[in-house]
Amino acid sequence: MILLTKLSTLISRLCQFIGGISLVIIVLVTILDVGARYIFKLTGGDMGFTVKGSVEIVSYFMLFALLAAFAAYVERSQIIVDVFTQKMPKAIKGYMMGIFMMGFFFIGLVFTWGLYESALDAIEFGKVTQDLRLSMMPIYLISAALSLLLAIRSLIESINIFRTGEFFDAEEAGA
Repeated sequence: MILLTKLSTLISRLCQFIGGISLVIIVLVTILDVGARYIFKLTGGDMGFTVKGSVEIVSYFMLFALLAAFAAYVERSQIIVDVFTQKMPKAIKGYMMGIFMMGFFFIGLVFTWGLYESALDAIEFGKVTQDLRLSMMPIYLISAALSLLLAIRSLIESINIFRTGEFFDAEEAGA
């Protein structure tokens, strides 16, 4: 059990790092693009430097950031409806949370399979990005890997909840 908890923590930290790097890249590309457009405007078009494919870069790194964040914080992703859960015993809430985690496990597996299939299609049919003309295969494979990390973490957290009955309770954390 301790090994699974350590593995879950390791995956969470890895995903936090990937998500953080992705967000830094998004910010840097956006700053560079806005700065280049502003210089273009100030010089009346004499300085024609632009960041080609900036929207594409930002959108794909946003995908990586969101998938990484989902995997990193899956144990905190429960939806709380106070009207229904406020008076429930903690054991029932824990059971429900374990079921939610199993749902995220299956969602992660479906994402992984679909993205892996898309990566194979990208190789077979030569799918490329619209602006930069980069192969879609690595984008799909990175997304599939992050989805697999979501599935693994969700399964580990679900096992942990069903064995110990302990889970992150936003109602208690917010109080």
